[in-house]
Amino acid sequence: MNNSSFQSFFLRFTSYLFTFLSLAVFAIKPVFAVNEYLKADDYLAQVEANNQEIRAIDMTLDSLLLKPREAEMVYEPYISAGGQYMKDKSGPTYGSTLSAKEMDVFSLNAAFNKKWAGGVSLSVGYAQAITALDLYSPLQLTPDQSLSQFTAYDVRPSVRLEQSLIKDRKGGLTVSGIGKTRLAARQGAYMQVFKRQQIIIKARSAYWALSLAREVVLFRKLSLERAEKLLNWNKKRVALDLADKTDLLQAEAAHKLRQLNYQLAVEDEIKAQRAFSELMGKTGDTVAGNIMKLSDMSAAYASGDLKRTGERADVLAAMAGHESAQYALKEAVHRTGPEVSVYGTVSLHGLDIDYGRALSQAGVADKPAYGAGVLFSMPLGRSLIASVRKGYDADVEAAKETLEKTRISAANDWQDMVNTWRNVKMRMALAVQIRDIQNDRVNNEQKKLERGRTTTFLLLTAENDLDDATINVYRLMMEQLTLAAQSELYSTKEIQ
Repeated sequence: MNNSSFQSFFLRFTSYLFTFLSLAVFAIKPVFAVNEYLKADDYLAQVEANNQEIRAIDMTLDSLLLKPREAEMVYEPYISAGGQYMKDKSGPTYGSTLSAKEMDVFSLNAAFNKKWAGGVSLSVGYAQAITALDLYSPLQLTPDQSLSQFTAYDVRPSVRLEQSLIKDRKGGLTVSGIGKTRLAARQGAYMQVFKRQQIIIKARSAYWALSLAREVVLFRKLSLERAEKLLNWNKKRVALDLADKTDLLQAEAAHKLRQLNYQLAVEDEIKAQRAFSELMGKTGDTVAGNIMKLSDMSAAYASGDLKRTGERADVLAAMAGHESAQYALKEAVHRTGPEVSVYGTVSLHGLDIDYGRALSQAGVADKPAYGAGVLFSMPLGRSLIASVRKGYDADVEAAKETLEKTRISAANDWQDMVNTWRNVKMRMALAVQIRDIQNDRVNNEQKKLERGRTTTFLLLTAENDLDDATINVYRLMMEQLTLAAQSELYSTKEIQ
């Protein structure tokens, strides 16, 4: 072989090798892609992240848990401040010690305020007045000083402490209002949680429905292939005058029926795929990837009973509603009842024409003022108050009845679920045995038909029985998985 021939051969060999390797890579790649599938938990994670309704529920939950904290702001410290200017040209008044021609007064006040759950309120304040005076006659301030126009500074730091003895003692009124608001919001939050759980169950069902639809498509396809094989076999026998035309007509009808069943299964898969995609926030035309087989998911629950670790969300909502009604009643009793509170005040005083000296006077506390008092109030519309409290009593009783009914309903539903679960497991074991027997029967009839030892009618009867047995197993798998999903409703975490 000369050099040019060798080079031509080498180039062709390299080209073929490159083409072969490229095709091998593209051929192998789908194999790995087929082995990759979307697990049920991963699908649910995508639904929780992308489903618009779940996102709206999550935002509503955040709102219901955060907004009630506004009621707790009553115990948060706050500051208050104010200012006022007044120009007075009315002149001296009767009994006045100053013959003022004109006064300009600018006053400021500020306070730090805090309330505690025990009914104690504290206010630490500071007040200041700056007064510019214009007098008709000079004022003798000191033996050596008299002024007719001057500015005086009046400063008064103070502390006020108040204690409620009835309404807010131990936080009665305020704590009741906060509890009522918080638990009413918690009741709504539990109902949102219940609604969210229903969407998750719907998503699980969509995943199982798509898996079921795909398994049914495969089963219908195999059934169609067997019917087509039977049809061709009968055509040959009728052509050779070895079989009656009735057998051929039976085979044709069975083949058409299998075609129809296969077409319906494909349509069901498309519908299941649309529901599967929509729950993830995607269009219905989005093709779903490979997912777990229904039989594999059902096998995970082959042993063991249903378990619960808590209450159902609607029971927790009813409990929160009952507690909220009790807080509302307590709040109404405090709000419509009498009140007695005691208070005490301490203030210091500084007054001078020099601001610094006025502050010094207040600072040395040589001019203190003390005060104490008692406040009493009581509404007089007793008949109206009695009817109002009766309405709140009715709310408590209604909430109690609702809670009891919800608890009974949840307990009965759980017991029914446990009993159904055990029955389904027993039915599943029998259904699987029946399916396997029918499958062996079909295989046996096919072998007998090839040897001419059976009839088309008997084979088609066996095919129909296998069809019913297989669909029954799939139905029980779906029922088992649905019960397992429903049982998770009884493990709702409490909201704090």
